[in-house]
Amino acid sequence: MTRLRKPLLALALSAMLVAGFSAPTFGGEKDDIKREQRQNNKKLKDAKDEVQESTKAARDAKLALINANTKLSAAESELGRTRGKLAVAQAEDARLRAELDKAEAQLSAAEARLEKAERELKQSRGAVESFAVESVMAGDAGLKAFGDLLRGNDPGLFSEQMSAKTSIGDAQVAVMQELAASEVMLGIERDQVERLRDQVADQKQQAEAVVVQMEALTVQAQAQAASVAKLVSARAGAKRNADATLAEDLRLQQELEADRLRLESQMAEIVRKELEAAERARKKRRGGGGGGGGDNGGGTTGDSGGTLSRPVNGPITSPYGMRRHPITGVYKLHDGTDFGVGCGVPIRAPAGGTIVSQYYNSAYGNRVILNNGVKRGKSVITTYNHLSRFARSSGSKVRRGEVIGYVGTTGYSTGCHLHFMVLANGSTTNPMNWF
Repeated sequence: MTRLRKPLLALALSAMLVAGFSAPTFGGEKDDIKREQRQNNKKLKDAKDEVQESTKAARDAKLALINANTKLSAAESELGRTRGKLAVAQAEDARLRAELDKAEAQLSAAEARLEKAERELKQSRGAVESFAVESVMAGDAGLKAFGDLLRGNDPGLFSEQMSAKTSIGDAQVAVMQELAASEVMLGIERDQVERLRDQVADQKQQAEAVVVQMEALTVQAQAQAASVAKLVSARAGAKRNADATLAEDLRLQQELEADRLRLESQMAEIVRKELEAAERARKKRRGGGGGGGGDNGGGTTGDSGGTLSRPVNGPITSPYGMRRHPITGVYKLHDGTDFGVGCGVPIRAPAGGTIVSQYYNSAYGNRVILNNGVKRGKSVITTYNHLSRFARSSGSKVRRGEVIGYVGTTGYSTGCHLHFMVLANGSTTNPMNWF
């Protein structure tokens, strides 16, 4: 947008400047061209507000687009980071759930083994208790066999009874040992079950924390995605505004270019006639020996001095020549000389002449265009820019040293100063060469 805005301003300035030069100083056509000049100036004045609005709209649209792009980039980065965190949380959730499923399966198996061990231990304890009761009720088998032997039983039967008692005792010892081992294993199974229960509880707590984190990140991601969508819409709106402003600027550019070409042709004709009149006056003086004219060269406007006086007394803050514009930043020709003086300082005509035009321009601000006639064989026109206000009206004839306006800082200006321009035969030139 900036690249288009700058040539547009240049064309607007060119059109306005040339429009001011369209007032001729020749009899029959003077009124017609002045009337056309006034009409054109009115059109340009009417267009001034549109140009200013277009300029502001273009800047606002550009700033809105830059701002939207910056915010969009930041929002997209933040959304990417949030989605990355969410992906990590989802992966962690999947891992914890897999470990939880495994731990719960191990817990189920351990609880089944514990239940079986407790059932078997209960059965073993029942058998031992039954054997103990039977033993008490039956008495000592060894004493009973010895009594039978004393009562005359067969000694062989006594041996069998004692052998059976020993076998039963061994079996009972084995049962008791198995019972003790089962109790030890049962204790181990219980410990494992408790450990697995604690592990499952801890993993459930971790999984729940991850779920909470995922929910928060999901909400955050959704909000950021909505913000990104809003910013995308804002950027699209800014682009539409910029496109609309561009279209309007292009249309205005075409109109101003057409006016510039037409008025340039008129200006060239005015300069040609000024120089022809000066030449005729010079020949007349040379042939007839008439007086007048002086250093002026016979011009129809201005005074007899061949040089210009300074319009204000002040230091030069920016000379004529190439420079980087302090506002636009564009490296271009500085088409005049800047005098550093305060706002409100009177500006005096550097030579006699006619005020061709005075108007407001978005870049030059309030400006006065003064036709100083022919000097040093050239048609000289001077302009005064960034004025705070005018002192004379358009069409007024002024003498050297008369006040024509007051210093200001209107238009594209960084502070109070006078931007003074000299055009020789329609082209800008270094004003310092004319003092």
